[in-house]
This record gives sequence, C-alpha cells and structure tokens, in this order.
Amino acid sequence: MAIWVVRTEDDGQPVQGVFEELQEGRARIGWSWGDEQDLRLICDRIENGQPLNNDQRNARRCLAFLTEVQLLDYLLYPHQPARGLFSVVRVEGEYSYSALNEGVGPDFRSYRPCSLVTPEPVDMRDEIVSSQLRHRLGRPGRFSRVYDTTPFHRFLEDIEQAGQQQDGSARVAVERIHQDLRRDLPSVLRREFGRADLSRVFCAELFERMGYSSEVQEGPAEHGSDVVVTAGDPLLPNKGVRIGVQAFSYEDPVDAPNLREKLEQLLEGWEENFLDYGVLLTTGRCSPDARALVDTHNGKDHNRQVRLIDGDELADLFLKYFPPTLE
Repeated sequence: MAIWVVRTEDDGQPVQGVFEELQEGRARIGWSWGDEQDLRLICDRIENGQPLNNDQRNARRCLAFLTEVQLLDYLLYPHQPARGLFSVVRVEGEYSYSALNEGVGPDFRSYRPCSLVTPEPVDMRDEIVSSQLRHRLGRPGRFSRVYDTTPFHRFLEDIEQAGQQQDGSARVAVERIHQDLRRDLPSVLRREFGRADLSRVFCAELFERMGYSSEVQEGPAEHGSDVVVTAGDPLLPNKGVRIGVQAFSYEDPVDAPNLREKLEQLLEGWEENFLDYGVLLTTGRCSPDARALVDTHNGKDHNRQVRLIDGDELADLFLKYFPPTLE
C-alpha cells in the first residue's frame, strides 16, 4: 500500500471540478487532454521503442499513475476543493481514460476509480496534520510518491478528530512525540531492565523518585513481592501502608494465564509480607482477559486489592519521574 500526491492546480488555483469527480468515485490526474495522452498508449510506445511527441512527454511524468499505483493505495489531493484544504481517496479500480469532453473541462481524462477517505476536506493547518505531512503536501511536482508514510498513517488514526485548528504552539507536536515515546518505551525498558533488574534496580529507583520508601526482596524470602513499598506520612512511620509489588519483564501481550500466575504469587505471600495493598507491574501490555482477571479478583476479595500497571502506564511513570539529565 503506497501513498501518492496528485497536484491539480492551474496558476496556483485549484482546478474546479476535480473534487466533484472525487465525490463521484473518479480520481483524476491532469496532462491528459488529447487522445494520444492515454498512459496506456504512452507505455506501449515506450516498450516498442517508439518516440513520444511533446504532449506525450509531458504526460509521461504521470506514468506511475498507471504502472505503479495499486489497488488500495492512497491518493492525496492538496488544495482540493479549495486552497489550504486537501482531500484523500483510496484507489478502488484499474486505470481508465475518459472520452473527449468527459474529463474536467478539456483535461483530466486519466482516472482511477476511488472512494473518498475524507468526505469533508481537511484543513492543512488542522491539529491532526503534522508539519511533515503538511510540508509534503506543499512540495512541487505534479505526481509523486510519499516514502515516509508514518505522518500520513498517524493522520488516518486521528482523522475522526479533524476540525480543530492549530493554535501556533508546539502542544500538538509534543503530544505526538509523547505518544511515540509511550508506544516504544515498554520494549526499551524490557531491554534495559530484564528479569531481576526490573525490580532490583528500576522499581527501587522509581518508587524512591515517587517519594516512597521501598525494600527490595530476593530469593525465597520475597514471598511473592519483589519490592515492598511503604507509603505514608514520614512523621508517622508506623502508620504507613505496605504495598507488595510483583514485577516482571514481559513482551506483548501478557495473557490471562501468565498474569494469573503472578497474581497467585502475590496473594500467597500477602500475610507473610504484612501487605495492605498489591501491585502487578509489567513491561508488557496486558490483554483484555488479563485485565478482567484483576478486576474479577478485586470484585471478590475486598481485603486484598491489587492494582495493575502494564506497559503503557509504566511508560507514563517513566516519562514523569525520569526526565532527561543534561550535563
């Protein structure tokens, strides 16, 4: 699945009628006003070693519209239907060439069947349009491929939120950066803190930065809690709440059987560790069944409540309590 930009402007102004054709299910491209500019004819002439006339040489720049564009590829139309807006369609059929006067005015006879991805055109300054995508929409060239597809796919993910103008700040860009970091951090944490190091090194420092005192437990004496955290008023040390943490470094997804094993370990050592509360902490992202397992337990056992912290929330905690250190 590829992404392409189709420019349809005349002296900087949008060619009228192109958007209406998109609505009718025909993705048009220009430089196709004469019968001899059918891209299929041009392709045949090239393959047979025959020369092209001047109009065909101009149309040849769009040859990929026939030879490379595939079904389900995306076509982006900047400044359609008006300047500052853009429309997106998905290719739904093979290349075709309209009869004379059935294009857009005298031109735009080359087309591919399509479906509109953006029934309402999107403002290029919309919050969901990253600066990279906006820059790509503004580059010159009548027809070109977009090779860095990440900004566009992010746009597709957020398309239902379209309609809010950017306020000139970096807020939206920073949010996107945070989302990317949040997505990748669990695997980085797993790489850097495998097995015992997750509890012995990372968790111990995390809880310290959060303002809690903690005790790392190892070996048989841990009784299901790798770390025991004490939360409470430092002036009343004997009144602190004891929280047992079962920490484990897992890849996605953490399913219910794996989480059940850790939950049972935590519960089995509840009395030995004098716990008031429990936490299951993992670098993996838990499946819905795994989450339901913890919810079911908490609904039945009100005296031994357990909190689940999986990869996404763990990433949020890391971003909050481990800011970069500049030396």
